Amino acid sequence: MDSPAPRPQAEWMVQPLVEAGLRPAEIRTLVTRLCFETVVSDGVGPARLLDLVEDRSPAIRTAWVRVIDRMIDGTPPAR
Repeated sequence: MDSPAPRPQAEWMVQPLVEAGLRPAEIRTLVTRLCFETVVSDGVGPARLLDLVEDRSPAIRTAWVRVIDRMIDGTPPAR
């Protein structure tokens, strides 16, 4: 079964978290929590998305905002 997003695009989306120092397992946990919140909540607002990283460093919180922006936009920059 094909992945819904090509691997390079998925890597591009989470790259800010990699650059902020998160390990792949931590990134998977955050993205899984994001998906869960989106599915079970009535309208996930920006504050709720930021709550997922409230206990993290400022660099990781900033990277998370960039990841959310990339997920919404979905278009990597042209090479």
